[in-house]
Amino acid sequence: MEADLNSNNATYIVLFSGGLASFEVGRRAIKRYGRENARFWFFDTKIEDETLYSFIKSCASFLDVEIEIYTDGRNPWEVFKDERFIGNSRVPLCNRVLKREYLERTLKQEYPDKNCVLLLGYQYFEQARMEKTKNRWNENGYEVSFLLDEPPFLNHADLVEIAKSNNLQIPQLYDLGFNHNNCGGACVQAGIGQWARLLELFPERYLWHEEQEENIRKYLNKDVAILRDRTGGTTKPLTLRELRIRLNGKYSDTN
Repeated sequence: MEADLNSNNATYIVLFSGGLASFEVGRRAIKRYGRENARFWFFDTKIEDETLYSFIKSCASFLDVEIEIYTDGRNPWEVFKDERFIGNSRVPLCNRVLKREYLERTLKQEYPDKNCVLLLGYQYFEQARMEKTKNRWNENGYEVSFLLDEPPFLNHADLVEIAKSNNLQIPQLYDLGFNHNNCGGACVQAGIGQWARLLELFPERYLWHEEQEENIRKYLNKDVAILRDRTGGTTKPLTLRELRIRLNGKYSDTN
């Protein structure tokens, strides 16, 4: 084990997303700070791919830790209905409510003295994202650390190899070409390309999200959608139903 840097007796909280990067952060956290000084928190959106949940269990077993699962019981579409707003790439409402705000409440309850350090899986090439996140949490009095912004610097292929070398089953979304293993491939921050891939590979999953979007549109009585159509020099909502019809006629308009 590396020299113990836990001189202030802080708890190191690995924000475990269920992705390959968070697994490597967990490995490094245990090596550096000791298993007894680390906690692993996972915030569940309730729409994750089944292999993400399997991966979490495998990681917990391999690392010999408990991965604590937090959920407020809602999925993103239930949040959108409650907030009367459909999340999108500019306003990822589901991430804010189900993850960040829930995390803030949990930290206030369990660490009122703020004697903890948040460990996130951002990588060395995400400097702007790291700076923004660090500043936001520092303003609230919490320390943040990014263990993947230190040598050895790893790319996606390296993370895959580490997981495989430790006999962990890679979550299927990675193997299928998705950039991230979150929300079952149906992330509101993803673009048209990823939604098209979801339609191709998981048509039933896509149709479920399409139905949820149509329900919210009717509930709000507004022309709103996750995606944007920027063709012709103008920007307007692009519904999942319209995208499906445009992409491939073999997916019939069943609703």
